[in-house]
Amino acid sequence: MAKSKKREKVNYLEYTFTIFEKYDIWQISFKNPKDGSMIKRSTKLAATPSNLISVKKEIIPQIVEALTGKITNFEDEENKEYTVEEWTEDFFLAYKGTVRPHVAKRNLGHFNRHIKPYFGHRIITSIKPIELEKWQNQLLQKYKNSTVVKYRSVFMSILDNATENDVIQKNPLRKVKSPKTIKKVTMNDIDIDIDIFPFSEKEIKIILENTNGYLKNFIMLMFSSGIRPGEIIALLWKDIDFDKKQISIYKTIVNSHKGPVKTLASKRKIDMLPMAEFALKKQFELTGYQEIVFLSSFHKQFYSHDIIGVHFKKVLKKVNIQVRKLYNLRHTFASQLISKGEDITWVSKTLGHESVQTTLKYYTKYIIKEEDARIENISKIGANFGANILEEAQKLDK
Repeated sequence: MAKSKKREKVNYLEYTFTIFEKYDIWQISFKNPKDGSMIKRSTKLAATPSNLISVKKEIIPQIVEALTGKITNFEDEENKEYTVEEWTEDFFLAYKGTVRPHVAKRNLGHFNRHIKPYFGHRIITSIKPIELEKWQNQLLQKYKNSTVVKYRSVFMSILDNATENDVIQKNPLRKVKSPKTIKKVTMNDIDIDIDIFPFSEKEIKIILENTNGYLKNFIMLMFSSGIRPGEIIALLWKDIDFDKKQISIYKTIVNSHKGPVKTLASKRKIDMLPMAEFALKKQFELTGYQEIVFLSSFHKQFYSHDIIGVHFKKVLKKVNIQVRKLYNLRHTFASQLISKGEDITWVSKTLGHESVQTTLKYYTKYIIKEEDARIENISKIGANFGANILEEAQKLDK
């Protein structure tokens, strides 16, 4: 017999319904009002978050209507005026099934801390652009622009969803100008650092000179491979092939959640550059007897890279380098290689981006070429482009 995975109780009028998953289908159970026996029925709907909403708002009211003989319409759904909190509850039930768990959890946290206190109790149709502008300005007094853009993006998606479902006619937040920031942020981008601030080679050298043990190896590996921190702490030694000089990346750990990498393109095998190989061999001296590449000082697997980020910032403060996030080691890898003229396709594939356009979107503004290098590059391109035609034209010009 299949084991039920999810279970939820719903009270509707005088009835209590239990919704549970079985055979990947939402099932319902409730008490027979005549004799008190339990009645179980299949909804024939796949056990998805969106179908769970349908069970609550369509199927259960229909059952109550059949039991009582009274017409019920679940609080007259077509005319119901939702509060922001009520609509957001439905939104996140469906949203959970579209992104990784830690992203949904983080965005729900943004709502609870930075949106709900201001607008949670409000009827969603009553919110005006001027109120949203005041809310945004209050946040800007406490947080930097890029942070406010994250909170705004969560609210934007909630209000867009309400518009798509005809709960409101237009999204009032779209009439409020977004704070200036590095790039636009969407709900799926919120788990990506938008503060791109690469290190110089001199800074990397100073950082490595002032670290040791697993932290030094971690920093060196991330700088020389561009692997995301969550992907690094998920690495096993079987993923490292020193003979083929290759690293296999197919899983990640973020906020204690183990799972597959972010996108299909993120599942990849990357070339092991000499510095990455050196870092991994030094780490092998520490944990080679274990299955997991990086272990904490307590010889346990990391379930978040946050603590590594904390230690990293302490090092930056110690050596008087401007404090920035760990993720900037990945940005440094990408920006330095691109600025040195390396193959953008190779860089993009190594980073696990879906396309070269994604790579260029993030990093072209950090490409700075020295004048001599720029002139040399023109000569290289010219040698491969129209050289024979130019030679003939020069002969004719004589």
